[in-house]
Amino acid sequence: MKWSFVIRQKVKAAVVLAGILVVIMLASLSTNQTIQVMDQSLESVFVDRLQPAVDLVFLSENLYNRRLLVQGYLTDSSSISTGEPVKTSGIDNSERNRLISSFEKTSLTALEAKKLSYFKDRLKAYDRLENSVLQLISRNRHQEAGLLFGDQGAIIFREAVSTLHSIAQIQSDAGKKTIKSAHGQAAGGLINISLLLAVCIVIGLVILNLLKNQSLVDQKSETFHLN
Repeated sequence: MKWSFVIRQKVKAAVVLAGILVVIMLASLSTNQTIQVMDQSLESVFVDRLQPAVDLVFLSENLYNRRLLVQGYLTDSSSISTGEPVKTSGIDNSERNRLISSFEKTSLTALEAKKLSYFKDRLKAYDRLENSVLQLISRNRHQEAGLLFGDQGAIIFREAVSTLHSIAQIQSDAGKKTIKSAHGQAAGGLINISLLLAVCIVIGLVILNLLKNQSLVDQKSETFHLN
């Protein structure tokens, strides 16, 4: 009788422990996946949001520097001789192009891609206008150059800068969504950890119950032999 009881208890314990092991395995896999997703989210915040935001600042600075350079030519006619071929040698376009190319390689939303395409179009328009202004200056037609620079040039410049600001806002909103998603994943990870702690408690209770039952069986066995 004692052995049949012990066997039944062992079978029950084996079933319970097997179920617990399955729960632990599933919770561990889920936690591991959550950590991986959180790691990807954090990396995305830097690669696709923070670094591009810095690039936007440099692009904006590039625009202002170009405008100040041309404005300097307008106010100082001696900086460009009549008939001399002119170009904005004070600004390196390769850096600007590198920043744009780097930005295009990040994970862009559909709206970001649309805004970036429009920004590139405004840059091309501004480059053409800038060259026209400088050519007018080199021909000593400063008044025409000033009007073109102050009117149409100002409009294109504002459109380009405004587009950069819009992209920056999209970056901010997308970053907030990514962080919110990471918080949700962290909450899921905490649930898994709580589940594992609960499983540990259950294992402890099962062990205590087995020890208690074994003690009762031993006591009954001793009583039976005494009788």
